[in-house]
Amino acid sequence: MARRKRSHAEGPHDNEERWLLTYSDLITLLFVLFVVMYAISNTDTRKFILLAESVSAAFNADVMQGQSAVSIMDGQETTVQEQNYDTGSSTVESDLRAITAELEDYAIGQGLGGEVEVGIAPQGIVIRLNDALLFSSGRANLDAQAVTLVGKIVGIVKPLPNDIRIEGNTDDQPPEGGLYADNWELSTARALAVLQAMVQQGMPPDRLSAQGNAQYNPIVPNTDDASRAKNRRVDIVVIYPPADDSTPPADDSAASPVAAPSFP
Repeated sequence: MARRKRSHAEGPHDNEERWLLTYSDLITLLFVLFVVMYAISNTDTRKFILLAESVSAAFNADVMQGQSAVSIMDGQETTVQEQNYDTGSSTVESDLRAITAELEDYAIGQGLGGEVEVGIAPQGIVIRLNDALLFSSGRANLDAQAVTLVGKIVGIVKPLPNDIRIEGNTDDQPPEGGLYADNWELSTARALAVLQAMVQQGMPPDRLSAQGNAQYNPIVPNTDDASRAKNRRVDIVVIYPPADDSTPPADDSAASPVAAPSFP
């Protein structure tokens, strides 16, 4: 009987569509990358910090917890003073870090150097602006760049529930140009100019107040031109009332200038 010849086993067929699997994986990875980049670009700094603090409290561990605030663009550390506020000191410190982070990004982009600072004072958070960023000598008119800067600050502080006080400060020299009789008028006019710009940028006017301190709230003694330049400034104060309502406030504290802010 003739034996049947065994058929040779056929080799495996090449799958010409395997490249589709690699291609689909690559597209998926690119999609995930773009989603992550989009999510990062739309991060709410304050909410992120509050989330980090909640995680820290839950696990009893430090998560994104800095021990000091950093003045914008100068690289120096500023010790945060512990205060008792109505919403808790952790909220004040998280707001401080959020404000500092957003203004730091803006300052870097605009090349503002060390002309913008953020720190803590007994009344709350202080955004300190050198007068050279805002005004010409002896004047109280904001230029276009100053209006843009004020608009940026409004975008940062408007979502907060706090009241805002704008304080004008000068050095000990009489105003130049003859437009203002003394430093009281000049400092008050500058504070009002910033207040009006904030209102025009959408800040609710019922949350704002303005005051002029003339030369009587210096950062450093007016001994030379460099010292006087530091003292010529506008302070935007985000006010945090004390938590203990039973403690009587200091005399006329609501209208007092920023006292001993924690700046470098």
